Amino acid sequence: MDAAKDLQKFDFTEEVIQSFRENRVIPVDFYNKHGQILIHKKDMATGDDISRLQKFEKQGIYFLSAEIGKIHPGAAKKSSSLDPSFDKLINPELTLDMSKGAADLLSEIKKFPLNGDHVKEINKSINAVLDDFKSSPNMETGLVNIIEVMKNAGMPVDSEVLTKRTVIAMALKVRAAKVFTKVDMEQKKTEQMNLMMASYLADIGYTQMKIPTHPNLKPEELEYIKNHPIISYLMIANLPEVEDSVKSVVLNHHRPHRGEGMNNNYPQTKPLVQKLQSYREKYKDDFRKNLLATDIQRQVKSVLTNAISYEDIGILSIAGEFASLTTPQPWRDPLDGLKAMKLILNNSFFAYNEKTLKDFFDHVGLSLCENQPFVKIGDYVIVASQDSNRKVFFEICIIKESHKNSIRPMLERIGTIRPKFANNGKIRISGFEMDSLHVDKRRAIFNLERNADPRRIIYLVDPELDPEFYDSLDRKVRETYPSRTSSDSDPASKAAVS
Repeated sequence: MDAAKDLQKFDFTEEVIQSFRENRVIPVDFYNKHGQILIHKKDMATGDDISRLQKFEKQGIYFLSAEIGKIHPGAAKKSSSLDPSFDKLINPELTLDMSKGAADLLSEIKKFPLNGDHVKEINKSINAVLDDFKSSPNMETGLVNIIEVMKNAGMPVDSEVLTKRTVIAMALKVRAAKVFTKVDMEQKKTEQMNLMMASYLADIGYTQMKIPTHPNLKPEELEYIKNHPIISYLMIANLPEVEDSVKSVVLNHHRPHRGEGMNNNYPQTKPLVQKLQSYREKYKDDFRKNLLATDIQRQVKSVLTNAISYEDIGILSIAGEFASLTTPQPWRDPLDGLKAMKLILNNSFFAYNEKTLKDFFDHVGLSLCENQPFVKIGDYVIVASQDSNRKVFFEICIIKESHKNSIRPMLERIGTIRPKFANNGKIRISGFEMDSLHVDKRRAIFNLERNADPRRIIYLVDPELDPEFYDSLDRKVRETYPSRTSSDSDPASKAAVS
């Protein structure tokens, strides 16, 4: 078939798959990269048909570019149908009970091993919080008011972060779930509980470490801290009460970046496998550690074959970053929710894949910030895209239309710019070179929500976070486009959506 040149890679977003399920349809034929058909379009498609389609996510599956309009029917309309509610969803009593229990547990396991009874108590605590959250009639639209609940609780830092991380991960997992049958409901409940358990246990390795509490950590201090996922994993790997999937997420919870190229995952695959194999060699002949040795072998295989749960790892990691930023630390005050959201986005390029970021902002972002949108029409943003040679391009755009906290809005292109990078233990974008700005006066419009556009927003140019760059950019844009906002009311410009 000569259609390969007209093929476009299918993006497995939750919204699109959900649309297929609800409409019981596979709307187009799907192909491999060589143009050979893999799955035929089908009316009255079953859940098994759509699940079979999803199995091609890792290797990639394609459709004819001319049929893109059939992929997203009604998606925008559906996403805008639920208005945010100001109902507060987080139960203060249950949440504070969980936090107090976490503080007691973290104190106890500094001296005594974690055991099965501890796990059973954790299960009771997180189950109560989960059931209460899901019982709310406004569960999908209400406020995830965890910052307010924890603000004056007086909990230790580690317990507060643990509690926030677990609650936020729960809210994101529940809201992203699509349940159709009783069997689906039971399976989703198990998955939600497992993620909450992993969120609860992810950092218990810190209890066995002497963690520095000052800013500007030295490289060797950062490397020491990066041992905690393996230590947390070793503390639970020999417990039959902990599910295998929980152990895997705990071990890999600082490895959320899925894809190629530079990233801030740690430990990297090679040293992680080497450490795991050394522990297996150490314990393989100790009958008391039989489960540990067996599980290590399972984890090594999963890591080497890339068969780990990136979705749950991404949820836990991004929920943990928000939890940490909004919690007072010995070296800084807590950040408010809006500022934390902006920092997460601006540090996301080397940290998260787009699905993790989009799900976080779409499902819980607005409700973590008391329904205050963190991106608005008129904001300047930087988008990144990659060509077929894996070269990355950075463009400055203005947000033209935005729904809630979506990070796939309608954009107007200003031009290209070159970023500056820094590495202080983590690779990050430290700013942009204003002298490299190349203005494009065509003012192209891109609608990231409706089109399968490869661009992704990776930086919000904020006047508080980056005032010098913001002022320079704003001045340059106003000089170049004296009436840049006129296109808001220009129907012709909106018709130019790419």
